[in-house]
Amino acid sequence: TGPDGWTVTAKGWIRFTLALVGTALVEAGAIVLLTKDAGVVRAAWIGAGAAVVAQLAGFALARVLLGLKAGLFTAWGAAMGVRFLSLLVFTLLTFKVLGLAPAPALIAFAALLLITSVVEPLFLNA
Repeated sequence: TGPDGWTVTAKGWIRFTLALVGTALVEAGAIVLLTKDAGVVRAAWIGAGAAVVAQLAGFALARVLLGLKAGLFTAWGAAMGVRFLSLLVFTLLTFKVLGLAPAPALIAFAALLLITSVVEPLFLNA
């Protein structure tokens, strides 16, 4: 049990991962439905997939910090730092290495981080 009765269990991980992957599928799927351009489709799926990885890394850090008796805002703030750094790295990779269409890749990435970051605290104590 963490501070203020926070309990670390697999249930929170499973629920958050399911919500995250489900949101990624809906988001990238919506972008795919809006276009038939293969470059845009590829960028949307890669952006959503990279955001899932970044979000799980941030969630993992938050859970570890909660287990170490850090406060909720400290843990959530550290996770936000991970997400911000991942957005910067993904932006550089999008332009310099991956050759993706930047707008759909970054929209998929950033939108998924925003949507799931808002609900993340609900899963941190589960």
